[in-house]
Amino acid sequence: MSHFTETTTQKAAKRHQCTWCWQFIDPGKEYKRYRHFDGNDAGTVKMHPECYDAMQEEATEEGGYLEWTPGRERPAKKETA
Repeated sequence: MSHFTETTTQKAAKRHQCTWCWQFIDPGKEYKRYRHFDGNDAGTVKMHPECYDAMQEEATEEGGYLEWTPGRERPAKKETA
């Protein structure tokens, strides 16, 4: 059975690769992070905020759970007021 930790917002201290779009998250930029555990497998997911939002939207459309392959298109950043 899969288990996911709470998603947190982090500020990158070093360069990371986004799990969704596979582009880089540069130092100083905020990103979303959570861990997942499934049996003996574990991993850390790090995404640009807009990639995380896109994943959440697709998961909602799929009934709450979504499996994907890294390398998806990076969505445009949403403008803040």
